[in-house]
Amino acid sequence: MNRPQPPTEEALPQVEYSATVGCTLNQEVKARLLTSMHAGRLVVVCGAGLSMAPPSNLPSAKQVAQVCFDEYQSTADPQCDPSLRDHLEGLAEFFATRNMLHTVFIESLVPWSAFVRPSNPGHAAIADFLITRAAAAGLSSNYDALIERRAWDYGAAFKASLDGDEATVVNRTQSPLLKLHGCAVRDPQSTVWAPAQLQDPTVAARIEKATVWMRAHLREKDLLVIGFWTDWDYLNHVIGSAMRDVHPISVTVVDLASADQLQQKAPHLWTLAQAPQVTFTHVQESGADILDELRRAFSMSYLQRVLKMGQATFEEVTGTTCNPAWLQMATFDSETLYGWRRDAEGVPSGTPATRNQPAIGEALGYFHLLLRRAGAEQLAEGYRLHDRTIRVINGASRVLSSLRAQFVEAPSIVVSDIVVAVGAMDLAVPPNVVRAGRVGDVIRPAASGKWLDMQKACAELGV
Repeated sequence: MNRPQPPTEEALPQVEYSATVGCTLNQEVKARLLTSMHAGRLVVVCGAGLSMAPPSNLPSAKQVAQVCFDEYQSTADPQCDPSLRDHLEGLAEFFATRNMLHTVFIESLVPWSAFVRPSNPGHAAIADFLITRAAAAGLSSNYDALIERRAWDYGAAFKASLDGDEATVVNRTQSPLLKLHGCAVRDPQSTVWAPAQLQDPTVAARIEKATVWMRAHLREKDLLVIGFWTDWDYLNHVIGSAMRDVHPISVTVVDLASADQLQQKAPHLWTLAQAPQVTFTHVQESGADILDELRRAFSMSYLQRVLKMGQATFEEVTGTTCNPAWLQMATFDSETLYGWRRDAEGVPSGTPATRNQPAIGEALGYFHLLLRRAGAEQLAEGYRLHDRTIRVINGASRVLSSLRAQFVEAPSIVVSDIVVAVGAMDLAVPPNVVRAGRVGDVIRPAASGKWLDMQKACAELGV
């Protein structure tokens, strides 16, 4: 197959770009990404740089090549060309031309167990964004299933897509995650490693479907590119070709590599990012760290909108001007803020948050502001007021007893003294006739604390 060769260093266009070095996202970039999320325009493009961050620590393409080469050289061919040891694409092509790609390389040499590692905060952020549709789509060149695993941990029936047709189908229930190389979990025999595979009708058809889908769904989007500039020449060419006419509004690249390195590795993508109409930013930081920061900002924005929804009602009912400090969230980590968002949706742990914007919730925001006016301290699990811990859940249009039955959570969940289900109706009936469990009981855990509707909670707490 004849593929266009990347331009030489002398031929590469010299461009100016905006770079953020040695710090996290500045406010302008963060605001632009959050605006894109709320508008449904953000697409996350991720590569090996994402999964190499701790605690995942997946091997780089170079390390995988070295493992495969050393195993093959020591067991079969001591005379194997040593120049292939650091070049995964070239090594895979070596086996492909000898008709040993599947039987030897993929089945026997690839260290698949090295792809089974814990997910990192970047994987968690992408899983969250796709489940809630805060991101319109995700594109990944990684074989690992760490994004999917994190989504499953949150309780989502999440499915990655291997071609454009699958991406179209899953879009009914989630934003799609299109895996361009294939997947270590789903049909690893069909993973793509070498340019020679592009001539295989099955692989060619899959890539063509992915290309058609990208051209249709990435047009005029904001691209957040995380550790994607890759050593895979053929993949850079395929993606660059697919994105040639998508006209992105902005491209934000998060990669520790320098501008020169990015430009050399992927000239097609670099040219796309440097188009006159594109707002381009290069952030030289860990992709996992930046994604986690963006997720925290997304969650903080979500929760502060919940509070803002209750402001007018709070001021009208209490006759008190809302203190601006009461509309702010304490600085928590991403998982803690995710728990607050679950409570704001009214779903227990083990069920994913699915909203990227809060539902109409004047009553919920109003009660939060009542607690804050009373001096309640924000905690990871809710509040502390008068030496009692309080968890606030959105119970809108729910029956208190049935809602409580759904919140029989894992014993590891911190137990609050009082759980307030704002908007729920207390019909004074038990949730079921089965004997209740005990908090902390592994066999039959109980829903935590004393459950109250908002009216009774206000009387109980004196707010």
